[in-house]
Amino acid sequence: MVIEPHDLLKIDAKHLISHTPIPDWAIQALNMAPYVVVRRAHAPKGQIAVGIRGKARNERFGAFLPADAIISHIRPEDLTARTLWENKPSPVFLSLTIASEILAKHKLVWGPGGSAGFELATGNVTVTAESDLDLILRAPEPIPIHTAAEIMNVMKSCPARVDIQAETPAGSFSLAEYASGSDTMMVKTKFGPLLCENPWKSKLN
Repeated sequence: MVIEPHDLLKIDAKHLISHTPIPDWAIQALNMAPYVVVRRAHAPKGQIAVGIRGKARNERFGAFLPADAIISHIRPEDLTARTLWENKPSPVFLSLTIASEILAKHKLVWGPGGSAGFELATGNVTVTAESDLDLILRAPEPIPIHTAAEIMNVMKSCPARVDIQAETPAGSFSLAEYASGSDTMMVKTKFGPLLCENPWKSKLN
């Protein structure tokens, strides 16, 4: 089983490993939906870095999970069936329909992350009228800049703000920044941010 950042894991909270007390809000959140999101962080051998999300934007708590304590595993790309959101009329899910069409056109592997992905995976309502749409784009091979530019141009028509993170073997970067033709890219890695000219040929590859 390959576990990647942004994946959602169903867990039993008793298996969580934390070096500080778990906040009450985090315990309540796990009682409502026993899911954690995989973080991009270095974890001890045999463990996975995970995060607990609460109702507010500032309610995020990092912990670790034994790799053998996963009940089920949901990837963003498992959540792309339009039937999952077609009856959800919020700006985020209307934007998700627009995004799904252009990403399907280019035959890219993608999925919703953030609040949209969490809601679709767990059934708990986490998307609000003010929510952004976070999309995860699997990009093991280079994406042509003109393709990225076309995708980001379509995103301008979305009623919600859309952030697309492209995932390479080394880390992730903003598709909008890449599409702009920037000479250098900020790549998020499990060891911290890395500035490089080519996100597919960084020092971690």
